Amino acid sequence: MLDTVVRGALVVTPSQVEKLDVGMRGGVFAALAAPGELVGRELVDATDMVLLPGGVDPHVHIATQARDLMTLDDFVTATIPAAIGGTTSIVEFAIPRAGESTAEAIARRHREASDRAVVDYAFHAVVTGGEFDRSLGELAALREAGVGTVKMFTAYLDTVGLTIGQTHRVLRECARQQMLPLVHCETESLIKEGIAEMVVSGNLGPSGHARSRSTLAEADAIRTISDLALDAGSRLYIVHISSAEGAAEVARRKAAGQAVLGETCPQYLFLDDSVYARPDGELWICSPPIRPPADVEGLWREISASTIDVIATDHNCFDREQKAEHRGDFRDVPNGLPGIELRMPLLVDAVQGGRLSWSQVARLAAESPARAMGLMPRKGAVAIGFDADFALVNPAGKTDLGRSHMATDYTPFVGVVARGSIEQTWLRGTCLVRGGEFIGPPGGGRHLTPTTFAG
Repeated sequence: MLDTVVRGALVVTPSQVEKLDVGMRGGVFAALAAPGELVGRELVDATDMVLLPGGVDPHVHIATQARDLMTLDDFVTATIPAAIGGTTSIVEFAIPRAGESTAEAIARRHREASDRAVVDYAFHAVVTGGEFDRSLGELAALREAGVGTVKMFTAYLDTVGLTIGQTHRVLRECARQQMLPLVHCETESLIKEGIAEMVVSGNLGPSGHARSRSTLAEADAIRTISDLALDAGSRLYIVHISSAEGAAEVARRKAAGQAVLGETCPQYLFLDDSVYARPDGELWICSPPIRPPADVEGLWREISASTIDVIATDHNCFDREQKAEHRGDFRDVPNGLPGIELRMPLLVDAVQGGRLSWSQVARLAAESPARAMGLMPRKGAVAIGFDADFALVNPAGKTDLGRSHMATDYTPFVGVVARGSIEQTWLRGTCLVRGGEFIGPPGGGRHLTPTTFAG
């Protein structure tokens, strides 16, 4: 006897999209069969619904220090919205604070998330310029302890960034330890030049931020870091690609056979730089910035060409007051956008609008990130033996993306009503969300240990 059977849904598996019964036992998918064939203790009627694998968001910042500010959420108030938005696993960045090494930051994050997160979670190691040598020396032990990914920044050299030489050393160590490096690619010197030009011109508003961080800065860093990864014999994952030029560079690398994965985010696909002309344009300040429409279309083309492997959020939760305090000088506005709840609804809307297929949503938001982060064969797909993580989507529903359950008073998608709604979210065979409300157990998320990694 199965524990639960979901009946009548259009089920998105790695190989097909068809109406199936989905059976669960012991928190994993135990059976897939023609409608009406399975019997369980609990029956969930999913007629006219679409069953997607639970989302895997590999780019999340929670309770993060940004100069003198902290983001507004913690592992409770971030992961509940994640679940409401159809995401069942996250990978968070353990960014060291002043005086902390990479291993110490990971240990602190474990304490902060344990018994608090409501979805499953893992952590990226982050190597910064502070405590660099000590952190570099900790990577072997961290890999042995189950940490499989390492984040680096080529920008922000005054806080968390690394020099080119330091980045090369980390890439070489990633190759030795079989860890996957994730890199924020913007060339610091080009950004500083752009900021100086905006200061001289007096353009310190939100549009000045967008102009100061050029697509050249992104593409140049992608070229440099890709060359370093080749030399180091390391795989590479480029985070939050924002421009057509940057995506095209990743496409060239892939065509040449280099093991490079590309990630973008909803803000770069569903918004354009006109947001910076708004009176409250500071609300959309993020780095890299949101680009002109030509870049938006370029990213969609690269999604169609499979250059982009993952759509993540880069969730960073500030509110209007924090953003507005320095609206007259973009250099002091905190970077980042809230979005952990909104990714899956936006992708569902893209299916309704003909931009994506259901299979592409499953691949970009669940399967590919799970594979890249080493979470397969446990996460990322509706398949026998995988954790029973899934979202039930009502294609006929509506979702107001200007409202959310996130720990902020705005969203970047104010005024957008998405076609489709996430009606239920299940984690390991337990319903967390029903009718847009969280009903799951508190602190039920488990720490995930990555295994193998895809190139």
